[in-house]
Amino acid sequence: MKPALWPLLAAGLCGCQSAMHDVNSSGYRIPSGSHLTLNREVPIPNGQRHAKFQHGNVVSGVNEYQVNCQLRLYDLGAEAVQPDDFAIMRSGTGREWQSQPYVMRFYRVLHLKSDKQPNVIKLLCQIWDDPLAGRNISVPQMREALGDYVSFRFPSAPQN
Repeated sequence: MKPALWPLLAAGLCGCQSAMHDVNSSGYRIPSGSHLTLNREVPIPNGQRHAKFQHGNVVSGVNEYQVNCQLRLYDLGAEAVQPDDFAIMRSGTGREWQSQPYVMRFYRVLHLKSDKQPNVIKLLCQIWDDPLAGRNISVPQMREALGDYVSFRFPSAPQN
């Protein structure tokens, strides 16, 4: 590689690093030790294993082209999920085709754990978008979809 390109490469790598630590970035990596707090009871529709959220409300159906989230349970039968604090055990982002080559689903998943409600297993937030324009779901987008039902607590970022 030409030495003249090294500063450009370094700048690009630094940009990725800062995005991983900026909670407002779609590249933010949710750190271990993070928590999700369910602030209000969430009703679970009869015969379902999830509740859907969009624009701060629990909804029966979603517009897939706008950010929406699902609080997922392991088993059928729960009528509601009670307010609780959930440890975020791991998280990840991804994308998959919905209608190749025009539409991709971009998503972020949080695997949850609570001793009081072990049936609650994950929060999935997603959007369908253009493959070239779409981005991973950011924490601010998740907050907009979930409204005051959910809040997040992240460990303090290390000081340099």
